[in-house]
Amino acid sequence: MNTPAQHPSPPLHHTPAKAGRCAVPLTLLLLLALCAPSPHAAAQRPCNDTTVLILDSICEGDTLYYRGRALDHSGIYYDTIPRTDTICDSIIILKLTLLDIPYINIIDRKHCKTIIGHDLLGGYPLVTHYHWTADPPDSTLEGQEWRSWVRVNPRTPTTYTLQLDYRASPPQCPGTSSISIIPIEPVAAAMHVSPDEITYDNMHIIAEDFSTGTREAHWGGWAGRNWYINGVKQKPNNEWVEFYGTPDWGDTVHLLMEAYTPTCIDSASKDIPFRQVAIYIPNVFTPDAESNNLITPLTFGILEYDFWIFDRRGTLIFHSATGGTGWDGTTADGRRCQQGTYTYLFRYRDTITPAGFKSQTGTITLLR
Repeated sequence: MNTPAQHPSPPLHHTPAKAGRCAVPLTLLLLLALCAPSPHAAAQRPCNDTTVLILDSICEGDTLYYRGRALDHSGIYYDTIPRTDTICDSIIILKLTLLDIPYINIIDRKHCKTIIGHDLLGGYPLVTHYHWTADPPDSTLEGQEWRSWVRVNPRTPTTYTLQLDYRASPPQCPGTSSISIIPIEPVAAAMHVSPDEITYDNMHIIAEDFSTGTREAHWGGWAGRNWYINGVKQKPNNEWVEFYGTPDWGDTVHLLMEAYTPTCIDSASKDIPFRQVAIYIPNVFTPDAESNNLITPLTFGILEYDFWIFDRRGTLIFHSATGGTGWDGTTADGRRCQQGTYTYLFRYRDTITPAGFKSQTGTITLLR
């Protein structure tokens, strides 16, 4: 590229406000020296244009002054420096990269089981230099200060700061991120549940929290537990609770307890069978009254049964099978039974154990 001779423009330099980050490239200084007039040149001589590629970078918010232009974003810039000893120019190509100030939220991955502690992870594209510090100092950080992630287990609440940069020295575009954490407080969930199964005539459940760790937690925040029945959260969430079942609970009741501290959570669960078999036999009746004058077994889930009633001497006075009639206070031949206490035997086969028979006994008081 041939141009008339002219005075060279000001050299490449950065803004004084952030001196030391982007000094004048050594390549350009050599180029300016190369293009100065030679005292031994007797006359211009033919030559090819000289091309120089300069790679440079600035940080976000910085400005690079390049031959009278203020540059603050990435790009490729061209300029020429006329030479007096030849008929050729020196062509300068500046490839400028704008670097972001590195910043990232530190990720805290907690370990509450076999490994106890925090994994702190930080990183940024193109960043190669990391430096961790702790306030107050943490001995578990020692030896890991220059890694992108660290595993620590502080004994007191601690703030960890990560400084990131594209190079170690001198600093180029340093950025920092911090996170404050409290010590890990493990918890092991455990509970005691009674009874082991429920039926229609006993649908009362008592559960007690036997977890370890929740009562010892003291680094702030909350420690406690949540109770769930078949996935539905229950209230209150005390250390022991009572539940009363309903027929829509299904064949199995799933009881879950979550125990937690400010840093950890654990759970314990128990499946409680719901024996959907019910037998109700009144224990007192008055045959001569307008109501409550008949003894008939009320059942649910019973496939087959026999119902016998005996007097005090053990004499059979009434028998009824599945779907039969109830006892009206008379004997098999129609005689009125006297007021008193009678014994019954109820033998049945249910949906839980359809292959075998069970039995239950009790007393019935007849009033006249």
